[in-house]
Amino acid sequence: MVEKTRGIVIHTIKYNDNSVISHIYTEGFGRQSFIVKGTRSKKSTVRINLLQHLSILEMEVYMKQNRDLQRIREMKLHETFSEIPYNPVKNAIAMFVAEVLFRTLQEQEANRAMFSFLLNAIKILDLSESGYANFHLVFLMGLSRHLGFYPRNNYSNTREFFDMENAVFTEQKPLQPYFIAPPASRLLPVLMGCTFEEMDRVKLNSGLRNELVTGLLDFYRYHLPGMGVVRSLPVLQEVFESVRHQL
Repeated sequence: MVEKTRGIVIHTIKYNDNSVISHIYTEGFGRQSFIVKGTRSKKSTVRINLLQHLSILEMEVYMKQNRDLQRIREMKLHETFSEIPYNPVKNAIAMFVAEVLFRTLQEQEANRAMFSFLLNAIKILDLSESGYANFHLVFLMGLSRHLGFYPRNNYSNTREFFDMENAVFTEQKPLQPYFIAPPASRLLPVLMGCTFEEMDRVKLNSGLRNELVTGLLDFYRYHLPGMGVVRSLPVLQEVFESVRHQL
């Protein structure tokens, strides 16, 4: 059956010399895997260059229940990016975000609230003129709400340790090793109260930014044990380091 849906590309991998498999988070069907054949053919109706990380697509797809690999009939860009492909920092952030989504989004059913959150976030990343060095931190915090383990903001001057297991702040350092300590933990309530439009409110040096993203990924892995290691993080950190004086 042919269906129309929007989709966000989260991962594309070569399948053979003439095909790729693209994992796309769709508005109508959640996460789906699509095989795209004839990638080297000029007659192909599906252009491989559209399957870049976080590309937002309008798609006509052949959907069949219980099939591991769906097929795309036609697709085109729903949004044309102004900066993500050309700005090295935004491109590295997009690669990181796409990998996080690839490792965390598993449901093969529609989640309109999740799709709306992702669509809005990606558009803001592309158009933001300042503060986007903190985008991935605000994004991870917001995504955790949709994944069901958003922290409780009970932070105070006497409760500064963030306990990942219970997603709360505590007075004493937790006995288990899954926690974020000051000074990084003091910035979590700031991130929790920060919208994408307010990203430049969070003033961070490279050390705190790295500590926060590492801590948040540990928090994710605690609640999503099968998530694994986000391999694009070192690339993102290297890009940040190369433009540190501009951030």
